[in-house]
Amino acid sequence: MYKVDNYINGEGCSVSNESSKIINPSYGTQIGEVLYANNESANRAVDAAYEASKLWAKTGLSYRAELILKFRQGIINRSTEIVDICVSEAGKTRPDAEAELDRAVQALTHASGVQHFLTTNFSQNVAGGIDIADLRFPIGVIAGVGPFNFPILIPILHSAMAIVTGNTYIAKPSEKVPSISRLFADIWNAAGLPDGCFNVLNGQKEIVELLVRHEKVAGLAFIGSTAAAKSLKMLGVEHNTKVQALGGGKNHMIVLPDADLDMSADAAVSASFGAAGQRCMAVSVVVAVGDIADDLISKIQTRIPNLVMGVTDDANTQLGPVISKENRDKIYSFIESAEPDGASVVIDGRKRSDELNGCFVGPTLIDHVKPGMSVYENEIFGPVLCFVRAETYDEAMEITHGHKLGNGAALFTRDGGVAKKWSEEIQAGSVGINVPIPLPTYSHSFGGWKDSGFSETKAFGPSSIDFYTQTKSLTTRWPNPADSKVDLGFPRND
Repeated sequence: MYKVDNYINGEGCSVSNESSKIINPSYGTQIGEVLYANNESANRAVDAAYEASKLWAKTGLSYRAELILKFRQGIINRSTEIVDICVSEAGKTRPDAEAELDRAVQALTHASGVQHFLTTNFSQNVAGGIDIADLRFPIGVIAGVGPFNFPILIPILHSAMAIVTGNTYIAKPSEKVPSISRLFADIWNAAGLPDGCFNVLNGQKEIVELLVRHEKVAGLAFIGSTAAAKSLKMLGVEHNTKVQALGGGKNHMIVLPDADLDMSADAAVSASFGAAGQRCMAVSVVVAVGDIADDLISKIQTRIPNLVMGVTDDANTQLGPVISKENRDKIYSFIESAEPDGASVVIDGRKRSDELNGCFVGPTLIDHVKPGMSVYENEIFGPVLCFVRAETYDEAMEITHGHKLGNGAALFTRDGGVAKKWSEEIQAGSVGINVPIPLPTYSHSFGGWKDSGFSETKAFGPSSIDFYTQTKSLTTRWPNPADSKVDLGFPRND
């Protein structure tokens, strides 16, 4: 049994009025305890980050980039430890945790190239002797709220971008998976990051709301549920805090009659049940177009029993648990609602998961799902695949566009013309053609549309820099003082 404390201004902090259990989802048993920050310690962390930001903002880009690379090497050196924690606290399979770590290392590689993307415009001689330059500055203290499903990647993505652009950072990890962010604090310290530049506060929504309201916190990066994302965005507007809030997804995979159905079935099973369906980019709805529906769902159905479900410290496991018993029960309630709403439960995963201890939900397939049903409208965030039937492409698009979430979408087809038309019409932030989980690399944009994203900027990609920085324009002229005179007219660009 271990305890996870907070990290403030270069030191661990165990002052706490409240805590919660850390559960291993594979077994449903307690393995640790996380100490929550109280208001006093949260304010200390903000003050430390604020004071540190005054000097950190003035450091050179090369120095920041070098420190990012030192932190990156520290992550690589302790990769086994990080993956072990992810397996035990998040309930991920080892290959899935290792893949997440690889993406995090790639994010650090990208951040180390800060001098290539932290650029601004300069215009010479826009008028007689006048030059104009855009200057970019860090915004100050940034808080990052990470979800339970990516405890390695998201804290690294947020903190690396904040720190390399000259900001200081406060991590608020999910209380279900706190240990990795706390370990990152030690690795940042070993890399030479000054005290106060990276802090960790544990807790629940009260701490998050304190950070958004705090006058010394300039920005908050959030990834989580749509309801929380929307609430935090509104709170940020009220308190003039920049908030980049990404919500949930109900990602549709449309399969056209000309698609390779075996490849489509493989993709649907992989993208729906990987990580026990706990990915914001997971495929949760397959829309079969035309007369292929029976054949496609049959192919999906035959693949599901072959998935090996079990505890994630078993190397043979492909599908692990969901994060908690509360989440399991919520997913169960969605499955329970399907048939009363008019759908057909083709494979009921509860029959497999009831045989296991821990927080398991077996892979579930539900046919004849229609808009308006609870299993369709809500982000279930578990290994539940909804199968929708559409007569035509236009009907499939109408169904997809009718959903309030627009995080990701995929199309499976051999027709290049239709694929181009679809890519231009589909209302989602990340889309793939014959790619079920179209998560882009870091030089391209990632962020949802509609109620999947409450932000003018993206989580990464070219526009993300606008969240972490602010600009001012500088207009200069070096005239002859002898030519100076009073002129009340509006400035002209002569």
